[in-house]
Amino acid sequence: MTRKRGQPLSLVGYVRLWRDWLVRYRRLVLIVFALMAVEAAAAASYAKLMQWVMQAYETGAFTVIVWGPAAVVAITIAKGGSEYLKSVRVNRVVTSVEADLQKHMFARLVGADLARLQTEAPAGLAARFSSDITLISNAMKSLITGLSGVLVIVITFAVMLTIDWVLTLGLAAIFGLAYAPITTIGRKVKTLSKKTQSQVAGMTSEVTEGLAGIRVARTYQLEAPLSAHAGEVFERLRDIKHRQNRWSARVSPLMEVLAGLAVAVLLVVVGLRLQAGTMTIADFTGLLTGLGVASGPARRLGGLYATAQQGEAALDRVFMLFDVENTIVDGPHRMDRALGRIRFEGVDFAYPNGHVALEDFDLDIAPGSRVAFVGRSGAGKSTVFNLLPRLYDPSGGRILIDGRDVREVTLASLREQIAVVSQDSILLTGSVADNIGFGRRTADRAEIEAAARAANADGFIRALPLGYDTPVMPTASQFSGGERQRLSIARAILRDAPILLLDEPTSALDAESEAAIRAALARLAQGRTTLVIAHRLSTILDADRIVVMDRGRIVEMGTHEELLALGGLYADLYALQFAA
Repeated sequence: MTRKRGQPLSLVGYVRLWRDWLVRYRRLVLIVFALMAVEAAAAASYAKLMQWVMQAYETGAFTVIVWGPAAVVAITIAKGGSEYLKSVRVNRVVTSVEADLQKHMFARLVGADLARLQTEAPAGLAARFSSDITLISNAMKSLITGLSGVLVIVITFAVMLTIDWVLTLGLAAIFGLAYAPITTIGRKVKTLSKKTQSQVAGMTSEVTEGLAGIRVARTYQLEAPLSAHAGEVFERLRDIKHRQNRWSARVSPLMEVLAGLAVAVLLVVVGLRLQAGTMTIADFTGLLTGLGVASGPARRLGGLYATAQQGEAALDRVFMLFDVENTIVDGPHRMDRALGRIRFEGVDFAYPNGHVALEDFDLDIAPGSRVAFVGRSGAGKSTVFNLLPRLYDPSGGRILIDGRDVREVTLASLREQIAVVSQDSILLTGSVADNIGFGRRTADRAEIEAAARAANADGFIRALPLGYDTPVMPTASQFSGGERQRLSIARAILRDAPILLLDEPTSALDAESEAAIRAALARLAQGRTTLVIAHRLSTILDADRIVVMDRGRIVEMGTHEELLALGGLYADLYALQFAA
């Protein structure tokens, strides 16, 4: 979708917009085109009407006093009515396409590879839904308005040709002089628009991150540095917008000058022809009226062209997101309920930024066993958890469940085998019951409440204003960290999956709740394969096996007693936590 420097507006993005999105509303669009034709014909008819009116005055046919005003009123009603109906339908089409694009964009992001999502800040991706979609909407309206203007100009000049074709062609040539400078301006506006959108994404990220960390910022008195850094972003955005506005502002004066030049030429030529007796006042009035009718849309076309260029830049960004192919795709087979044997065979993995997280990783986990992963930060523990449900795929080696490569099965059937409880307890919009029920969408209310009781969450839920039907506001401080964690654990309990991934699930709980949850998880883990990332070693002393990791490799493995006796890295970590 790239173009050589100097090339005019590309229609590739807009053709795709029509083919994939606007065509769904083709009936409304056809109605819009019909109304545009009525509006253009009504506007153009002013030129011919004024010629007839002036001819009637010249010949003394004073019945024009009756039919002239009536014709003007009729034309005005036709033009105004069609313009209103067109505007309503255009807005309906544009807002519908806008919503369709946003829905598809969100679906693409939700289903995109995790590696793809992490290449851009969440705030920058969120900006696509507002600033980019707004530019596309404005561009759609501008193109429709521009097409309507072109129809007005074409039909008006066609009417003017019936009055004086030579002079009309000369006037059209004058307006044609605008093509080259407007193309240059539009190209520059598109380039600046891309920079603006990039800066808007950066600004959104800056504001989001600054406000998210406001507690720490105030504690460490970082308000001034935060404000200064954000101010630099705002300044860069302001400068780019100023440059963009300066270029856009050149269009209207250019068209104004050309319109004035056309009128001047008309006056000179008409004056000479009137003097020679080859033109009448009626012809002059008709041409002047037509020129006035065509000049308005012609002046607006330049600005609309710049807006269309901005829309094209936004379409490039949006369609680029749509066109990214996922590398993590469904395998051909469906996995039935797993027994839970997990095997990592020579697994290597490096993140997109080049960081090597796992290297020649070999591990065999028996069904129903409880395996804990410990190690310093960055040892690769979380990567193991990310690879198992195929949030990423290994760059080397393979992962098997019950002897089957996870890449050979569908993502849905693979992830049905796995329940996750992480340190970050994610709640979604819905009721409390809904948030637990996300663990298994087919669960009934009794099963949801049973899972809440098992997670020691039933008590605080029933104390809420609407109990299990209390609305959850994910961004609000509605629940304590421990309460959020217990809801997350209830969701995992309800899922009843054969494989459990626990990333320190009791880290946010008080001592009494932790004991209850650990007991519930111990019951849940019976007969299930459980993998635990442990930061507090006291929580995994009874694990069947402890895997000690360092720099993406397994450096030690055994039970708690065996590893202490070994006197290696695990013993050092244990001593650091329990030295007191």
